[in-house]
Amino acid sequence: MLGRANEQELLGSLLSKTAEGHGGGVVIHGEPGIGKTALLACAEEQAVGFQVLRAVGVEPEADLAYATLHQLLLPGLAAVDQLPAPQAGALNILFGRAHGAPPDPFIVGLSTLSLLSLLAGEKPVLCVLDDAHWADQPTLRTLAFVARRLDNEPIALALAARADEGHSTDLPLLRRIPLMGLNPDAAKALLAERQLTDSEQNRLLTATGGNPLALLELAGTHLPPEGTQEPLAMTDELKRSFLTRIQALHKDSLPLLQLIAADGSGSVETIEKAAGSLRIDPDPLHRAELEELLTYDGPRLVFRHPLIRSAIYHSATADRRAVIHRALASAFDTPADQHRRAWHRAQAAVGPDEEAAEQLERSAEQAALRGGPAAAMAALTRAADLTADGPRRGRRLWTAARAAIRGGITSSAIELLDRAEREPELAEADRISVAVMRAIIAGFSGSPEDAMDLIRPWIPAALRIDAQRFTPTVAMYADLGVRTNQPQAWTDLRGWLDEAAPTEPALRLLQALCRARTGDEPGPVVVVEGLSDPITMTLAGAISRWLGAEEQGRRLCRDAGQLARTTGALGALAWNLEYQVADEIARGKFGLAEAYAEEGGQFAAEVGQPNTACRHRGLLALCAAIRGRAEAAELANSVLAEATGLQLADATACARRALGLIDLVAGRHQEAARHFEAAGAMPDLVEALVRAGDIAGATEATARFARWTEPIDSPALAALTARCQALAGDGDYTESLRLHALADAPLEFARTELLMGEQLRRDRRRSEAQHHLRTAAENFRRLGALAWADRAEGELRATGESARTPEAGALSTLTPQELRITLAVGEGLTNREIAAQLFLSPRTVDYHLRKVFQKAAITSRAELMRLVLTS
Repeated sequence: MLGRANEQELLGSLLSKTAEGHGGGVVIHGEPGIGKTALLACAEEQAVGFQVLRAVGVEPEADLAYATLHQLLLPGLAAVDQLPAPQAGALNILFGRAHGAPPDPFIVGLSTLSLLSLLAGEKPVLCVLDDAHWADQPTLRTLAFVARRLDNEPIALALAARADEGHSTDLPLLRRIPLMGLNPDAAKALLAERQLTDSEQNRLLTATGGNPLALLELAGTHLPPEGTQEPLAMTDELKRSFLTRIQALHKDSLPLLQLIAADGSGSVETIEKAAGSLRIDPDPLHRAELEELLTYDGPRLVFRHPLIRSAIYHSATADRRAVIHRALASAFDTPADQHRRAWHRAQAAVGPDEEAAEQLERSAEQAALRGGPAAAMAALTRAADLTADGPRRGRRLWTAARAAIRGGITSSAIELLDRAEREPELAEADRISVAVMRAIIAGFSGSPEDAMDLIRPWIPAALRIDAQRFTPTVAMYADLGVRTNQPQAWTDLRGWLDEAAPTEPALRLLQALCRARTGDEPGPVVVVEGLSDPITMTLAGAISRWLGAEEQGRRLCRDAGQLARTTGALGALAWNLEYQVADEIARGKFGLAEAYAEEGGQFAAEVGQPNTACRHRGLLALCAAIRGRAEAAELANSVLAEATGLQLADATACARRALGLIDLVAGRHQEAARHFEAAGAMPDLVEALVRAGDIAGATEATARFARWTEPIDSPALAALTARCQALAGDGDYTESLRLHALADAPLEFARTELLMGEQLRRDRRRSEAQHHLRTAAENFRRLGALAWADRAEGELRATGESARTPEAGALSTLTPQELRITLAVGEGLTNREIAAQLFLSPRTVDYHLRKVFQKAAITSRAELMRLVLTS
């Protein structure tokens, strides 16, 4: 620890805060030998009163899904059965303790968080992961999930990794501690016992850059010559030093050491079995002669330093390594070892090898079942490399790309799709799948218009080849058409669907919408039931709402969201929540809409969906504008700039509408009209144009809106059409109010009440005006649309009546997270059930509930449930 006082202080501070219940983490990074492992050991020594969980990443297991997580959690797995059943089941399936459907990566993250939180109930927990760059990606993603949720948990994470090797360890919210070489004073103190001259010490410090391990290993034996300008790379120097010493002291054991270095599992039984087939003497494993090189980490045999293992492994020739891997493949002979057997068999292959490729493909299937998309991608990519047959190679490549997309590894997915597309004999269905995956990438993190262009040429063939399989693809085209404001999509889809005459309910529902959007009667709404995929359910729900079937649309979207929560499909949930937010805004549930939008934005960021995250911010801006919040304009302008850069027409329209509503309620009617015109918000545009004195423009906009809504049987849309006609001078507001009463859109109902009250006041019908204005003001205030409430109350005062400002509800001061938890309590859920639904730990739920109790001045869940019911 010479020269590491600052780093020790940081670790001490982390542990102190964790002991107080506010966890966090660090990633110590630097070159090999710089002292990362020593700092982790220091942290363990400082963690008095902590339970310490340890793991070490190893290169052969870098693509074995959740291998490092299993190693880390192994001491605590006895407590798994105390978790909620879905979480316990997920970890049991993951670690081969039970059979079942594959757990989603985010259920794994939640289960890990819950298990650590459970263990931390006894005493604080310190999780130590050395060589984290060799940890498998699913483990790193799980730790990233956990790291985001440690603010109120007595859990600390301490990782050590090399900066430029293996997998990225740039985990969010973990403080990065870069380790540099020792300063001259610390380096000389380290070398004090080596009896070197000042000149030798200075030359060694220059050559090593102050790397502590290099200083000790090279002192007195491998000093660079005086005057050397370009010393060899540090890693080469160290490896040469290690190998020279190993060959001098353990020459006879080098074949055995090469076998152990290639193995990676640390299983003595496997090593002995492979050694027997290679005629290598395994006896040194049971003697003390290799103790300076090897040690035991629990039951696993590991090298004391990764550089030792690297030097030994690469001391074998390529041919010798192939022989060793072949022996190890044979030694892994149990079903549980399928992945390792396939991987070693692939490492032994030197050309096309279909048998090895098939083993890797089966291994990838198992990796997918265990929730390891990165491992599945690696196995399928290597399988493709070993495949001679073109069509089969192409299929393995796009299947690897699909695994990469599921794992959020977009760059690898694009590279694999490029390779698959270059296969000249790729089957037509496979080419459609390639196009669909490119569209998914573009839709979530690129250009939605590009996504449409990618799948447009393939939809007729998709409907012909397998309409059921490609139903989500066809529905996605419609969704993209709405998002990008391309009416041509409806004409395209109608032609394709009429020709295909599909029988799938979701496609028949879409066919009806296409008829409506192209000016014909849609016919009765198809009832959609029995779907089991959250993506298809969400799309069917959206189509139902666009057809005016609000109840079916709401049911499908909510059920899809619940299914995504239950299965931990966080990517699907982030996207689904967009539709739920829009529905809650329409229903005037702005607090719940904000809670969903914040949650959806967080999840979108976690799964790498920047477009979805931007849309959620746009919906938050819209909520803020409706509620009259001071930050609304700044947020909307920020979203507008971001959405314009990302070419997101729907998020741009949302931000424009938010800005238009701010201008409208402030009396800036012409500015509002410009925003509404750009957003395509016709009912808002009509009102702004009328208030700006442009009756002709309002009449034209009303006609456009009426043509669009006419084929759709929706009281909510009919009410808005009638309001627009009344604004433009064609009738009064009575019909609009009658239709509003049949719909569930209280904000629009209140806006129409306000407009009618204003009209009656202008007509000097004061008593009637007061009734409508009072109703509008009360409803605006109840909904939390405060700027609109102020406007309605101003109109009411102009009639001679004093407006009464009701007190804010007890729930109005809650944060979105607190509100979501409060509403879940109102549904009768326990803390554990709420934690599972919101991807939090029970301790975090308890923390937020205590804050709710303080704000609402209550002391029990029963009081809170009554408060929810009466609010």
